[in-house]
Amino acid sequence: MAADYDRNARIYDRLIGNRLYNRLVWGTSPRDYSDFATEALASADGPFLDAGCGTLVFTAEPYGASPRPLTLVDGSQGMLDKAAERLGESSANLRRADLFDLPFEPGGFTTVACHGVLHVLAEPWRALASLRAQLAPGGTFFASMLVRDRAVGRAYLEMLQRAGEVGPPRSEAELAAAARDVFGDSGRVTRTGSMAWLRASAA
Repeated sequence: MAADYDRNARIYDRLIGNRLYNRLVWGTSPRDYSDFATEALASADGPFLDAGCGTLVFTAEPYGASPRPLTLVDGSQGMLDKAAERLGESSANLRRADLFDLPFEPGGFTTVACHGVLHVLAEPWRALASLRAQLAPGGTFFASMLVRDRAVGRAYLEMLQRAGEVGPPRSEAELAAAARDVFGDSGRVTRTGSMAWLRASAA
């Protein structure tokens, strides 16, 4: 799938960055995504990891303004190239890596974010556990995931699954249950339209 994103990074940008697409299909706004990233950046100090950063279509502005040491990881070089283009002279560290095999020592980040990636994966809950291992004690975790709770979004997710673009559609309740398994009582899930937002912390 990474090769597909390499070829289609710019097409992907134009689609998911479109306000009308987000409002009609997912019941959200690009501002929702940018605000969530800003909240993640403001949640702590120290090293910050975005696992599955994509092209930074929603996050380049807050990332470019942040004083935190940023490590931005994606499995697609095409996505990373577009992200680097957006960031310009930023000191962020962009790395190509597999979310399930990150090249970092455990516990090295005070915040880990995973924006709009979990629904793409066949095993999203295994990804939560993998990312939890990257958090320093007391660190903060932020993830967003498209869920099937809204009829229009559910139909579109099912279409994308048939096309091999996403994993099996999950619900807000399933994400909340998985978050409890990984983060205990610190996990909190809310939802806007078809997008669920997970906030948690490491003990």
